[in-house]
Amino acid sequence: MGGPLWSFIMEEHFLADRVEGEPGFVPRPWYNPEGDCIVFKSRNVAVVAERVDGILTLYLSAEDGRPVGFQIKGVRHLLKELGCEGLTIESQARGNEVSVALILWAAYETGPATVSRRRGYAAASESWSYLKHTDSVVELTGV
Repeated sequence: MGGPLWSFIMEEHFLADRVEGEPGFVPRPWYNPEGDCIVFKSRNVAVVAERVDGILTLYLSAEDGRPVGFQIKGVRHLLKELGCEGLTIESQARGNEVSVALILWAAYETGPATVSRRRGYAAASESWSYLKHTDSVVELTGV
């Protein structure tokens, strides 16, 4: 009874040889084909989700209340309804891409022009506006 009850042998992760550098947070929008939504966070902080309307959910920092990201739902429907399908960009490096600004604008145009919606969409736009142009597009897989 002198030994430990549990003994673990720590093994190297099976993908360790395919990953370089330290793991870290990358502020890039990404498309979730199963949920048909775009998700973006500009900072790796705890967030409070605030629903703006049926399409946009704003992510606010739990620390200071500033906008740090968003989720846009129904991306395929937005592109189809607004005739934006043809505006995707073919890229050999990354596949089908579309501007986040375009999708955010299309989402805003689907509802009433109320002050609260305008503020919500402006805050979402503010949360990603500092990104480089190449980082302000999202790859649409499965669309």
